[in-house]
Order: sequence, then structure tokens, then C-alpha cells
Amino acid sequence: MSLLKSAKLLTLRLGKVTGMLDAVGRSDWRKNQLLILAYHGISQDDEHEWRPELYITQERFRDRMQALKDYGCNVLLLTDALEKLRTNSLPTCSVVLTFDDGGYDFYRCAFPVLKEFGWPSTIYLTSYYSQYNQPVFDVMCSYLLWKGRQGQLDLTGVPGGTTMTL
Repeated sequence: MSLLKSAKLLTLRLGKVTGMLDAVGRSDWRKNQLLILAYHGISQDDEHEWRPELYITQERFRDRMQALKDYGCNVLLLTDALEKLRTNSLPTCSVVLTFDDGGYDFYRCAFPVLKEFGWPSTIYLTSYYSQYNQPVFDVMCSYLLWKGRQGQLDLTGVPGGTTMTL
């Protein structure tokens, strides 16, 4: 773990133990701010183990949405929230939910949860991959190599090949 990440985690733990996080979270200042939560992906299988900084499980996502509801947040569409921010008419505890690369994992895993809560979201799609309709090659290769990390690669049928453990 990097020094910066360790320092951030320590600061958050201290804030929680001392009650500062709760105090800031319930302050008038926080209630009058626009919070934008950006998600990359909801895990369909084990992507959250492969890249936990980008993927979370559907259950964890649902828990986070429940926490927003329990706190009394007003979940808004990004365009509406920005207009309300501009006109000083932002509801208390306003939150926007955004998703990068909103592909099938969004539809399969996030959309049902958002529908359950009745909340809007903003989804970003790259026009290239919307038209191309193929996995992002380097990301796909990284995931496939991670998935096969305990396997063996049999190259005996390739000239000069051998079997190697990955």
C-alpha cells in the first residue's frame, strides 16, 4: 500500500473515531453541496476482485444506495442538478450518480437497483465502442490473464513451444 493511501485511510479512520466524519456529513455545509458519485462498473462475476478500485458487487452497490436513502439524500439527474445549482435551488443533500462505460454490467447489475430506488443516473458511453461493439482489448486481455493466473499455457503444438505455468 502506498504511503499516500495509508495516510488517507488513517485520516478517515481518525475522522470516524472522533466523530468528525459524522459531524461534517450532517453539517449545513454538506447539506447544501452537490455530491457526484462516479462508478465505473458493477461486478457481474469477480471483476471486483480483479480491479476493486473500478468494480463493486451489486450487493455493495445496493447497500450504498440504501445508505443514501437512509440519510435522506435527493438523487438527481446531472443536468437537473447542475441547473438547480446554477439557480441556487438545489435540494438539501443532493446527489448525482454517474457511471463510466455504462455497458451490459450497468444494465444487468446497476439498473435493477436504481429502478428499485426510483433513481436516475447519468451514463457515459464512448461512441467508438458503441459502434464497434467489442470489448476494450487491453482491459479484456488484462482480465483474461488475471482469470487464468493459476492455469497452465500449453504451447507444445507451437514450434519451439513448451508448457508453462502462469
